[in-house]
Amino acid sequence: MSLVSITEMLIKAREGKYAVGAFNILDYNSMRVVVETARELQAPVIVQTSEKTVLFWGFKPIVSWIKELAEDANVPVAIHLDHCKDLSIIKNCIDAGWSSVMIDASSRPLEENIALSQQVVKMAKFHGISVEAELGEIGGIEEDISINEENAHLAGVEQSKIFLEKVKVDCFAPAIGTAHGLYKGEPKIAFDRLKEISLLSDTPLALHGGTGLSEDVFKKCIALGCSKINISTQLKYAFIDGFLNYYKSKPTEYNPLTILKAQYNALKQAVAENIMLFGSNQKV
Repeated sequence: MSLVSITEMLIKAREGKYAVGAFNILDYNSMRVVVETARELQAPVIVQTSEKTVLFWGFKPIVSWIKELAEDANVPVAIHLDHCKDLSIIKNCIDAGWSSVMIDASSRPLEENIALSQQVVKMAKFHGISVEAELGEIGGIEEDISINEENAHLAGVEQSKIFLEKVKVDCFAPAIGTAHGLYKGEPKIAFDRLKEISLLSDTPLALHGGTGLSEDVFKKCIALGCSKINISTQLKYAFIDGFLNYYKSKPTEYNPLTILKAQYNALKQAVAENIMLFGSNQKV
């Protein structure tokens, strides 16, 4: 199956009251985990790439990996550029073959956010590519973007209404109290705010900062319209711990392929448990 945009899979998820997992990959091995696990569980899936990952590996290698993997997957697979503030990187990803991009102008005033998001929508739609945008600032650390709790703020309902009327995005990420990275305490999720924003339109919503949320929180957010759930930090920990745990158990064995397999297994467990939790298994 060729790559697909996130649009159709998220519309189906919102209607079906489940969510599609959006997993931030680190290399070919982690990308292979995400696609192969989705295939085994018969789930649509979104492979996410951060700016840092894209710049480290390059545009063409990443696209060649995902096209090869998606072709044999027999499940809907999208490749999505996560949290990007740089229009030149967004354009390069669109030109290279990404099926979805996210413009993150959430730190800008509303009108600037709208203008930049409209620019990306115009750029992407010409190529049939989906667009995600964000309103409000999600706390925590995502790659090189750091927002402390004091500066993070929720998306306003009226601002969200204006944004959604002016910018025809395929996925909308309102800040509702979640955070990137690991939670230091119990996150305070603004479910009432999420409900009000969800009622504004049929646009699928994205839940950022998924790592560490409880099953109950996930289910409430999905029921209120969150059709895309981002998982990044959990995969970073599985990636590193997969190596460290194997090395601790066999410190004298220097076989890189067995270590890569250990990482694969650790990542697979994390991806599989989230797909099952979000209810997207057997939804192809």
